[in-house]
Amino acid sequence: MSICLEMKIFLSLLMFVAIAAESGAQVMLTLDDAIAIGQRKSYSAKMADFRFMNDYWSYRNYRAAWLPSLNLSGTLMNYNRSIVEARDYETGRVSYVDNNSLYNAVALSVNQNLPWADGTVSLRSNLSRLDQFDYNHETYNSTPLLLYYNQPLRRYSNLRWRRRIEPLQYESAKRSYLETMQSITISVTGLFFQALSAQSDLERTKARHRDLTTLYEKTERRLDLGLVTKGELLQLELSLLNVEMGISYSRLSLENALFNLFSYLHIDDYKNIVLVAPSYLPDLSIGVDDVIEKSHSNSTHTIERQLQLLNAEKNLAYTKAETGLQVSLQAQLGLTQTADNPKGAYSRLKDNEVVGITFSLPIYDWGQRRGSIRMAKAQLELARTQMHQSNMEHIQEIRTTVMHFNNQAGQCKISRRALDIAEETYLMAYKRYANGALSVTDLNNASNDLENAHAQYLAQLNTFWSYYYTIQRLTLYNYIKDEAIDCDFEAIIRN
Repeated sequence: MSICLEMKIFLSLLMFVAIAAESGAQVMLTLDDAIAIGQRKSYSAKMADFRFMNDYWSYRNYRAAWLPSLNLSGTLMNYNRSIVEARDYETGRVSYVDNNSLYNAVALSVNQNLPWADGTVSLRSNLSRLDQFDYNHETYNSTPLLLYYNQPLRRYSNLRWRRRIEPLQYESAKRSYLETMQSITISVTGLFFQALSAQSDLERTKARHRDLTTLYEKTERRLDLGLVTKGELLQLELSLLNVEMGISYSRLSLENALFNLFSYLHIDDYKNIVLVAPSYLPDLSIGVDDVIEKSHSNSTHTIERQLQLLNAEKNLAYTKAETGLQVSLQAQLGLTQTADNPKGAYSRLKDNEVVGITFSLPIYDWGQRRGSIRMAKAQLELARTQMHQSNMEHIQEIRTTVMHFNNQAGQCKISRRALDIAEETYLMAYKRYANGALSVTDLNNASNDLENAHAQYLAQLNTFWSYYYTIQRLTLYNYIKDEAIDCDFEAIIRN
């Protein structure tokens, strides 16, 4: 389902809820509806959007590093009045003279990083003017065209490592966003079933109160006829009082559960919303190997371990490069001229050629370089060990979750059958008590069995859907629709 269609469904749902709240009509809210609202409106969803946008702009910043950049720089009104050192070019004698000057300069450059060579090439043009007030003289210096190239031959290259790491980080950000949506689904599921259970408790308690009220009235008439004892009537009255107290407790529990759910969904007015239990239970049997394969391909687990290993390798490369021999090639080729006026500064241009290699080699550092490299290697080995251990734990988590999920459908069917039996048993007990063929104790036992069966069934449904959505988060795959979970990230960026 595309994000545009999901957005239309979500907006229609919110509009329906708002209209129902204003009109006072009841609106039925299913688990799927609550999940759709949570993935769009909850604070967790908004935070996921912000985190993804932050990661997106970080990736855009990396991509921009490989594009040409046009820069304008300069120095304006740099006034300097001081005593400076001056050397006689014939005798070499050094003397100090007064300096009273004003310096202005402007430069335009185009810079480009070269991914295949890991170097930097720049095309520059600049013009400067020096005013010496003591001599009433001005000098112009121009470099109309200058090609500059810098190539590290044996140095740590941050751009090279970013080229390996940044795309993985962006892919991890996208998968992390999808996993956050599934985590929201799991959270909404838990809150939904807590509220649904509280709603069911209140409904059953009210129904129990109605039944006991009817039976109490019948028992009073039967007492007048001498068909029951006073003790039976008092026992039934005690049950009725307990149920009345239970209604107050259930109502408070429901209010608290609804507040927790709709606060998470960021919905303020929910007094007319009624929760509906899921009636559909998919007939699924998921293979462990399939989940492991899809988790390896789709989730953030594998990519995060790769990033952890790459960062450790990067740290080792940085340590070796920064503490060992460093060599760089620098070259520039262009034209330049100096004159007393701007026109002369661009006439009869002279060659400007510079090429050279710089290097740095530590001779003796008291073992500092060797210690740093060994520490970086140890961190790399630690990352590899942690990666292996994390993979084993991840596989074990998958096996456990899939095993419980495949078993849970049977548990739901059993609890559904137990609920049907409990409902039928209670109905029979109610009729038998009304006919005087059953004691209050047996009636209460049947009622308690029915309440326990209701609670057990909802708990089993909650467990089923929690396990299923956990598998979706682990694999980013919808097994019900048999399709990968995806999102239109471009739409998120545009919005």
